[in-house]
Amino acid sequence: MKIVQMLFPEGKSKAFTMSYDDGVIQDRRLVAMMNQYGIKGTFNLNAGFLGRCERAVIDGIDTDITKIQKEEVTTLYQNHEVANHGFTHLKVTDVGPEVVANQIIEDRKVLESLTDYICQGFAYPFGCYNDEAITTLKACGLVYARTVVNTGTFDLPEDFMKWHPTCHHNDERLMMLAKDFCKNEGLFGSPRLFYLWGHSYEFDQRDNWEVIEELLGYIKDYKDNVWFATNGEIYQYVTSFKQLIYSVDGSKVMNPSSRDIYISVDGICYTIPSGKTIQLT
Repeated sequence: MKIVQMLFPEGKSKAFTMSYDDGVIQDRRLVAMMNQYGIKGTFNLNAGFLGRCERAVIDGIDTDITKIQKEEVTTLYQNHEVANHGFTHLKVTDVGPEVVANQIIEDRKVLESLTDYICQGFAYPFGCYNDEAITTLKACGLVYARTVVNTGTFDLPEDFMKWHPTCHHNDERLMMLAKDFCKNEGLFGSPRLFYLWGHSYEFDQRDNWEVIEELLGYIKDYKDNVWFATNGEIYQYVTSFKQLIYSVDGSKVMNPSSRDIYISVDGICYTIPSGKTIQLT
């Protein structure tokens, strides 16, 4: 055994995910487009602002940032993931751990009452974070958190609590990155993750909805080798991969997790069923 690489479900070597913030009404159009192309993503909501009608000047542009209604959450995002963004979008670096904890817990209470799963994801409001805030987030049961640091790469995160995305949808490199991601493979077969983020109101600001439609239309043609997943699904899968247990000579591998895991060993694809041990040949 020389090289072991994680593969995504069905033995795919690539994954694509999206992360959009604030729960604004423009999400309706974005979600409809994602559903049309079979793309999945995560939407980070401020439960304290649901249903609020408002406008704001953002980047010098008067913008409608009206939030979706609370009653919409269940149906609008049913094919996707709902995650935390703080109850009222406070910077977690501007307040003490008690307030951060309250922001997370109150947000989780509402969001979990509207979904049939546990909301363990987060996106840092304004992209701000520090070690103290991360400690508090973990204490509140969160397991991953997205930053706004664009890497321009397709690497898996070294730390899921500092999950840096590939790029924002307004990045000038967007389609160049998409073509690289779809057409090329990772070094020595390493898995590739394209992580896109933004706010759907930004498409209204620039009147450039064609940007996201071009991207989704392009990537969906590579679905045979790309896993379209939510942020949470990617976190759970990678975590399960890291739980694999190998025999000392590397000839056997056991999967103690609750999901099937795919790996490549010296270029050969193996499926390790949940709870099973297999022989590597």
